[in-house]
Amino acid sequence: MSFLPDNYQHIISSLKDKIRLARQRASLAVNKELLSVYWEIGAIILQQQQQEKWGTKIIERLSIDLKTEFPDFKGLSVRNLKYMRTFAETFPTFPNGDRLMSGSQVPDQQSTVIGQQAAAQLPWGHIQVLLDKVKHEEMTFYIQHCVDNGWSRNILIEQISSRLYQRKGNAITNFKDTLPSVQSDLAQETFKNPYIFDFISLTEETRERELENALIKHLKNFMLELGKGFAYVGRQCRKTKEPGR
Repeated sequence: MSFLPDNYQHIISSLKDKIRLARQRASLAVNKELLSVYWEIGAIILQQQQQEKWGTKIIERLSIDLKTEFPDFKGLSVRNLKYMRTFAETFPTFPNGDRLMSGSQVPDQQSTVIGQQAAAQLPWGHIQVLLDKVKHEEMTFYIQHCVDNGWSRNILIEQISSRLYQRKGNAITNFKDTLPSVQSDLAQETFKNPYIFDFISLTEETRERELENALIKHLKNFMLELGKGFAYVGRQCRKTKEPGR
């Protein structure tokens, strides 16, 4: 393509990077809103349990009523509501550091705020792992390493199982408010986070279409590389039975 200007490749590369970065920022913004909603629900449950002695039956009813109003939002199960309650208890000032709940014990306020700022970049699946497997004093350590190193959920589980906190010590540096690499496992899992899809009401049809587009793209390229004797006819073509067969 000799007609292209000399700086075209540099321009297209720059534009691709801008699009990837914009997608990541949008995905993280939605993720933070999702976590904020989960925190609000959890904080209300925690408050009502403390003040009005809410039990399991009321949480079950709350789950039913919320799912009735938002049937596409699968993150409203009883199990997930209990995670939200633990989330609010563990991160008492999430997400903005200005909503410290009365009665909450925060041994290291600065470290806690740093950890909660970084936690806003983690998918809900990562948060669940941390709530299940990590003690409070280890939380900020693993959160920061997740963001700094772009850990996937499976890598996070492996690092916790290998007792990384005990091996490396509990030193925490100031959290740098930067985005994980768009190529990192963490960024990719955030893009594909099913909780986000449900939260913004992306339908199953939309997700199936994205999957179909990706499969067809690779299948088409593969068929074209085979050369003569093979043909790529099209997608979702109607097959009709020939007469006599």
